Amino acid sequence: AGLGPSPKVVVEAVYRAMLNLENKGEHGHEQTEVVHEKLGKFLKTTAAEIGITRNATESMNIVARCLPLKAGDEIILTKHEHIGGTAPWLALQKDIGIVIKLIDLDLTGEKNIDIIKQAVSEKTKVVSFSHVTCTTGLKLPAKEIATLCREKGIFSVVDGAQALGMIPIDLQDINPDFYVASAHKWLFGPKGTGILFINKSVIAKCSPTFAGAYTNCTYDLNTLSMEYRETAQREEYGTRNTPITLGIGTAIDFISSIGIENIEARGQELATYFKQGLATNPHIEILSPLKIRCASSIVTFRSPKLDYNELNQKLGTDYGLRFRGIYENDLNGIRVSFAVFNSKKEVELLVSALADILIS
Repeated sequence: AGLGPSPKVVVEAVYRAMLNLENKGEHGHEQTEVVHEKLGKFLKTTAAEIGITRNATESMNIVARCLPLKAGDEIILTKHEHIGGTAPWLALQKDIGIVIKLIDLDLTGEKNIDIIKQAVSEKTKVVSFSHVTCTTGLKLPAKEIATLCREKGIFSVVDGAQALGMIPIDLQDINPDFYVASAHKWLFGPKGTGILFINKSVIAKCSPTFAGAYTNCTYDLNTLSMEYRETAQREEYGTRNTPITLGIGTAIDFISSIGIENIEARGQELATYFKQGLATNPHIEILSPLKIRCASSIVTFRSPKLDYNELNQKLGTDYGLRFRGIYENDLNGIRVSFAVFNSKKEVELLVSALADILIS
C-alpha cells in the first residue's frame, strides 16, 4: 500500500524503452497514446478523460488548483486521508482562504454516506475522499457520494491511490468529477507514475494548472492566442518520462493477465484469514471493517500493550516483517497490506509473531 514492487516485465519494458529513445534522441511523447487507451479500458472510461502524472499527490494538486474556488468556499475532507490528498487543500486554505470541514468516518462502513450528507452545507463546493482509505482500508461508497455531490452541484474528488490495482474501478459507473491515483502501489507500475481522471462534463469549467506544449490545441505567439485541449491530457505539458509511462501500460497488462477480480478476491481472502487469526489474540483491536462490502486488502490493527512504533520495530527487527505505522487520526495502528503475491503461510507467520510479542 506504500510502494508496490514492479514485476520483471515492467522493469524490462521501461529499460527497453529508455534504451530505444536515448539511442534515437527522441522524447517519444506520441508513444503514450496506447497507454491512455489501456487506462481508459481498464478504468471503463474514455482515454480523453485520463491524464498521466507523477503520482496521486500531483494529480490532487492539479485538481485543487484548477477548480474555480474562492475565499469562504467549503471543502469537506475526512480524517482518514493521506497527506497527499489533504496538503493541496491545506495549501489552498493558506493561499486563498477556502474553509476545510473535517469529518470523521464510521470505521464499520455502515453510516458514511449519511455522515457526508449531514456535513454538506450551502457553502460546500468540494467533497474530497478516499475510495479506499490509507488508514484502515475502509471502502467508501464512491458512487453514492459522487451522485450526492452531483445532485447538490458540488465537485466530487476521489483519491483512488489505494484502489487502483486492488479492486475493479468503473469510472463510468461511479461518475465522479475527478479521480486521482498513483500507479506505483497496487498496480505495480514504475515509481513516479500516477493518473488523473477529469470528467468530460466538468473540464470546461476548469483551467489547466500549468501550461506548455501539449496543453494546447491551437497556439500562435504572433497573435498571442492559445486554446486549451479539452482532454485530461492537457496536464501532460512539456517533455515527459516516456519510458515509465509505457511501463504503466505493461503493468496494466500484467494485472489484466491475472484478472483484477481475482486480485480483489485474493486480497479479501488473505485479509479475512488474517482477521480470523487476530481474533484469538486478546491484546489486539482490529480497526478495519469486518463486513466484506466495506473491507479491502488492507487490515489495520492496534494493541493497548505497545505503541505502534515499538510494535512495528519488533516485527521488523525480530521477524523480518515490514509494515507501515498508522499515525493518521491518532489511530496508533499497524497497517498490513495483502498483495496478490502474498501467501497464507506469511499470514500465519504474522499471527504467530504477534502472539509471541503480545501474549508470551
